[in-house]
Order: sequence, then structure tokens, then C-alpha cells
Amino acid sequence: MKRVFVLIAALGLVLAACGGSSSTAATVNGTEITTGDIDGLFYEVDEDLTEAQTAQYLGTLIQWTAVEQRAASDLGFAPTEEETEAEVETILFDAGYAGDLDGFMEAQNASEEVLTMVANRYLIEDAVVLAVTPTIEVPTLEEAPLEFTQVCAAHILVETEDEASAVIERLDSGEDFAVVATEVSIDTGTGPGGGSLGCNYAATYVPEFAAAAAEAPVGEVTGPIATEFGYHVIVVESRTVATAEEVQEVQLLIEQRLISVAANEWILDAVTAADVTVEAEYGTWETEPLPQVIPPPA
Repeated sequence: MKRVFVLIAALGLVLAACGGSSSTAATVNGTEITTGDIDGLFYEVDEDLTEAQTAQYLGTLIQWTAVEQRAASDLGFAPTEEETEAEVETILFDAGYAGDLDGFMEAQNASEEVLTMVANRYLIEDAVVLAVTPTIEVPTLEEAPLEFTQVCAAHILVETEDEASAVIERLDSGEDFAVVATEVSIDTGTGPGGGSLGCNYAATYVPEFAAAAAEAPVGEVTGPIATEFGYHVIVVESRTVATAEEVQEVQLLIEQRLISVAANEWILDAVTAADVTVEAEYGTWETEPLPQVIPPPA
């Protein structure tokens, strides 16, 4: 399955470092992270990091440390040296540097230490997936019909109900849906393409949108539909329910999605529940909206 971790500071590191002597930058449940640990991410260094870059890399180290600690305490898992070495070889192979550790490190400006850390994170992620998988309950077609209903649709997203009503009036008067979507939709992902959402299972949308997409007459303008994102005007182009032969395949996709969600939640909880202290000169630790170190004010 797709890796859960977003390794924002593991590969493609900038040619920079904190410089100076090593000092404590943060603690995670009592474990120190030093400026030397940040320096140790790089293959070679020759200039100072900005405060924002330092905060970014420090935040990554905090997250990695918290997850490693939780894996050891809750799962009793710590990668062996043999497992780590094998994972490193896999990373090198996938990156096109099979057997060429030095070439990879120089090209990515990543130290052997950070490559080992990435390998361990992947191994821990796999252990988390194994741990959460038995907790997953996959619904049946009868229990969750929206999970098995595929909808091909387009939408126009606006900020207010009045704007949505104006859109519906334009469409009812004969204007082309794609043209109106390109002109007024605030969904930057779909608006420029005429509002098409492609074909997806209804349950992948937010509940209000999912319910509307599952019930709207095919080919007719429907709305306004209020969600957390604004007001939607939708047209369902087609809608199909999985056949008896397709149900098992769909259930497998659902299981993979639920496992990914559960693993992400486990990891996020490990990070947000950690007792983290960041030295003021390096910023402040925040967990909302996402765990990160906020650089000190200018």
C-alpha cells in the first residue's frame, strides 16, 4: 500500500546546516533532539539554514522520534539491523541507485543516518499497518450502499446559497455547465476543467455531497447542496451499483482505504500525544492544524 509518511525533510535536502556547536533544540518525551541531529541529516554542508528551514527539519525529527517511541512502547517493535539494511537497499534500488549508497547520498544531499531513519520509518509504518488491520471491519453492500455506488459527476462550487441559485438559473436557461464552472467555481482543482469530478464511489465524498450524488436524477441539475466547503451545484452523469461479482473487489478497496486511514490516525495520535518541548530560539511546537514547529517571530 502507499506509504503513509510524508518525508518532507528526508530526500532532496538543501545544501545547508545550522552551523556552530551542537545544542538542545527540542525534547520528545524526554528524548533530546540537538542541532547536531539536524546537521546530521545532510551529506555535506556549507551554509546556514534559515529559521524556517530549521523549524521544518526539527519538526520532522520530532515526528519521527515520537512515532519511533510509540512503536516501541505500544507495538513492541523496533527494527533490527538486518531489517534496516534490507530496507535501505530497497530504497536505493527504487531510486535507481542499487548498490550505490554514496551516489545516492551525494545526489540527494542526504546522510547515511537520514537514509537509515527513513528505512526505519518505513518498517515502523509496516508494523503499524499489521497492527491496525485486524481492527478493520469492512461493511457489506446492505450496510453501506454508498460505499458500493459509483458516481460520475461534475460540480460547481460557490461560497453562498444565493450564488448557487444564480448558477442554477444560468444552467436552466441553457448555458453550458462546463463554461459556467470554469467561470465561477471556486474549486481550483475541478473548476478550470469544467467542474468534472470523474467517477468515484459516493462514500469518498463528504456526507452531504455523497447523499445528493447518490439520489440526484441522472443528467439533471441538482442543488444547492451545502457542505463544509460551500454550496455545490451538481450534475450526475451516470451512477452504478456494484454487481454481486464486483462486491468483493470493492470491499478490498474499502479495506485498503480504511487501513490507510487507521494507520494515519495511529501515527497522528503518536505525534500529537507526545510531550514535546521546543527551545524558544528554534520556535514553538503546534499540533493544529498539523504537527509542526512554527519558526520564532521575526
